Amino acid sequence: MKCVLLFSSVHQVMRTEKLLKEKGIEVDLIPVPRDISSDCGIAVELSRESEEKALLILKENKISMPECYTKDSRGRFEKRKEIQIKV
Repeated sequence: MKCVLLFSSVHQVMRTEKLLKEKGIEVDLIPVPRDISSDCGIAVELSRESEEKALLILKENKISMPECYTKDSRGRFEKRKEIQIKV
């Protein structure tokens, strides 16, 4: 399963990509899927296994917490109600 993070600006997407790649987290930039809307047309996609570490890195670097969606094997998206970060 994949995790898709949405941000309100391209600047946040680019900063997130750079930070996560520097920390060894594999990410892809993807167009925001049609069934998800956002102010920005680019989203960050990463594995669910990397999600908690990635969100902690974003929090430590004071990047606004994004909207987070999970993508199942059929390509359907579901918004995560709560994002839990263990510190």
